[in-house]
Amino acid sequence: MNPIAQQLNEAIEKGNPNLFNMLSAMGKNLFFPKGILSQSAEAKQKAHKFNATIGMAKESGKTMHFSSVMSMLEGLEPEEALTYAPSFGIPELRKTWQSALFEKNPSLSGKKISLPVVTCGITHALSMVGDVWADPGDVVILPDMFWGNYNMILNVRKGVRISQHATFSENGGYNLAAFKQLVDTEAEKSGKIIVILNFPHNPTGYTLTKKEGDGIADILSNAASKGTKIIAVCDDSYFGLFYDEETMKESVFARLCDRSPNLLAIKVDGATKENFVWGLRVGFITYGCKTEGDPAPVYDALEKKTAGCIRGNISNASHLSQSIVL
Repeated sequence: MNPIAQQLNEAIEKGNPNLFNMLSAMGKNLFFPKGILSQSAEAKQKAHKFNATIGMAKESGKTMHFSSVMSMLEGLEPEEALTYAPSFGIPELRKTWQSALFEKNPSLSGKKISLPVVTCGITHALSMVGDVWADPGDVVILPDMFWGNYNMILNVRKGVRISQHATFSENGGYNLAAFKQLVDTEAEKSGKIIVILNFPHNPTGYTLTKKEGDGIADILSNAASKGTKIIAVCDDSYFGLFYDEETMKESVFARLCDRSPNLLAIKVDGATKENFVWGLRVGFITYGCKTEGDPAPVYDALEKKTAGCIRGNISNASHLSQSIVL
């Protein structure tokens, strides 16, 4: 195992050993490489006019570009639009999105969550979550009505087993009884389960009531208290589309992120639909968990593993898209 990956694993184990055991085999081996930053730093000390050590061309210290391209990007500098973004995402965008999460989810007040890591859209975010946390044969709990791409992302690509429960009860509400029964049944079979919570729901459009949101949090917390390791992935692709007084106006993530050491909440969201920028492909992965002591080292390690996964997959999300969203 790479020494950097080992250091990250040790930080996670120290803060919460349950989280380390939730990681996939790939997740345990992931790290963020130091790369060629040292070479780039050395090049800056030279007097050469051209510098392409980091895969980007510069002239007299500035990003080279075609004027025909920049003429279409009024208000942005080449450094904000054409250069590679960090694999973690633009730092200012990450901080701004995190601040927005606290504003949109008042129940997060006083809680510690990670800085969001930027992905190339929410589908990519879900795929990265699969890489970091899911092994072949792991169970993923979904309602019987679900977005078809979950099957491609998780079953076809990752080899997980999808286990389904009835989406709605006879009275038309979310079927908490069926959800609880399936969680309990799968918890007895395996020490680890992954649950996807997608609200507002695709394809039905259903949004949880406050009571149902609390019910889901209680069901998962109860299972976690019995020793089952639970990864709750909150797919908030349609966050904000709340059209009823009784609906919960927050993500279930806010209810789950500090409930149990055995419960990891992962918020997957993005500017895609919240800001009507579908084709810009800007998504985020945010972690929430209970740790011993300061959670910062644990979140730092999880962010680095996630960014390392992105680095080994697409390198980084579009800098231009991130600057526009910011």
